[in-house]
Amino acid sequence: MRRDVAKFTTYGILASDILALEEKITLFSDGISDIEILGDQTNSTALKNIIGDELRTAIRDLMTRVQLVFKPESSNYRKFGTDTLSKQSDAELLFTSRRVVRVGYFFLSELEPKGVSATTLADIVTLGNNFENGIIDLKIKIGDRDVMQEERVEAANLLYEKLVSYTNTGQSMWANSNVAKYNDYVIYNTLTGEPLDDTL
Repeated sequence: MRRDVAKFTTYGILASDILALEEKITLFSDGISDIEILGDQTNSTALKNIIGDELRTAIRDLMTRVQLVFKPESSNYRKFGTDTLSKQSDAELLFTSRRVVRVGYFFLSELEPKGVSATTLADIVTLGNNFENGIIDLKIKIGDRDVMQEERVEAANLLYEKLVSYTNTGQSMWANSNVAKYNDYVIYNTLTGEPLDDTL
């Protein structure tokens, strides 16, 4: 297009328009890729899972001590609601951690001889808060990725529309006079110059 700028000018496409397109393409290619954003999301997931495992471990340790006071089949033991701890979703685990602390404080005087203290329960609260923050951070990262993908698709579509417009003009300029220069404006490397049909 820079080579043919004089011809483009006759179509109202100026050197400044070509430069603007080039700058937009460079800006787009230098932008954050989905792979990078996905990496951030993956890191947040890993961190959240690590904290979740620590929270489960702390709850299991507490329940080992609870079991020394209340039989697993007793209603007092079941109040803690930890039967399906390993299978619980993030939201369920967070809810369970809050419940365990609440019930733990209720039975604290009975559990203290087995090594359960207010500090034990406070540590679970801290882990629960950290886990909640991890969940929120991950949700934000997922949302950021969705927004970034939408913006990137929109920007790519606008660039593509402008590029097709200019290449169509370039083909028109050389259609009847120079096959080699005409081919310089063919985007798709097919006989028709059209995209390959992926359905075939």
